[in-house]
Amino acid sequence: MKIKRILFYVISVLVCFLLQTSVFEFLKLADVMPNILLILTVTIAFIRGKKAGIVVGFVCGLMIDIFSGSVLGQYAFVYLMFGYVNGWFHAYFYEDDILLPIGLLTANSLVYSFVIFFFFFALRGRLQFFSYLFKVMIPEAVYTGITALIIYKILLEVDIRIRDGEKRSMF
Repeated sequence: MKIKRILFYVISVLVCFLLQTSVFEFLKLADVMPNILLILTVTIAFIRGKKAGIVVGFVCGLMIDIFSGSVLGQYAFVYLMFGYVNGWFHAYFYEDDILLPIGLLTANSLVYSFVIFFFFFALRGRLQFFSYLFKVMIPEAVYTGITALIIYKILLEVDIRIRDGEKRSMF
């Protein structure tokens, strides 16, 4: 892997983490905010494949674990799995297609919310599923899908430029 791509991944994770924890805290709609790190993980896995998705997902989840103060590794494992599963869709990746990635990102946001509800709420006895579904899960999935339109295009454009630079470079 080239140094530009590694640098791109590191900067992307840091920028998305900062966006999620600072900027989008102020841009909450209906008390939900988009999951920028999930958008990054799914996008990288979709564009580059399983290996890149696993690495980026693990680092994104680890950042959440470290800075949230919860048990270390919970979110790292969840994001790693999202990176792995979405890496399977790399075979269906076409640069011009926008419907599949946005649909994947919206569906992943819903699945992520179900996983979080099950492991972090239902297992602790908080069983208000329909309240959580209509107040958090669906609005977050819609907001994530809308935000993903912008972030996906940016990440795709940067990846195309890096890939073109790698093709031209001998080193």
